[in-house]
Amino acid sequence: RDSLETVPTIKKLRAYAERIRIAELEKCLSKMGDDVSKKNKKLVDDLSRGIVNKLLHGPMQHLRCDGSDSRTLSETLENMHALERMFSLESDIFVLEQKLRAKIEKAQK
Repeated sequence: RDSLETVPTIKKLRAYAERIRIAELEKCLSKMGDDVSKKNKKLVDDLSRGIVNKLLHGPMQHLRCDGSDSRTLSETLENMHALERMFSLESDIFVLEQKLRAKIEKAQK
């Protein structure tokens, strides 16, 4: 289950990957020429979606947290920061960090 605080990062990471996927798909299809069948276009599209989903699976798992313990919340926060930096995803990290820290403190009580 997604922590509400990480949802914006998840959405931004997915959108970033989707923009790259579509750009590369369009380049590939243009190189293949106009005589490519709809079936083959769909196969290439499905392939690109599958690759993106498999590449994002690990990072997405590290952004998911059920809030059951402070260690998990802390790791989720670290992962969120790392992904934001690695992929240059812009968001209000400070606000998200404060929300996660409040959850950690509440969970520790």
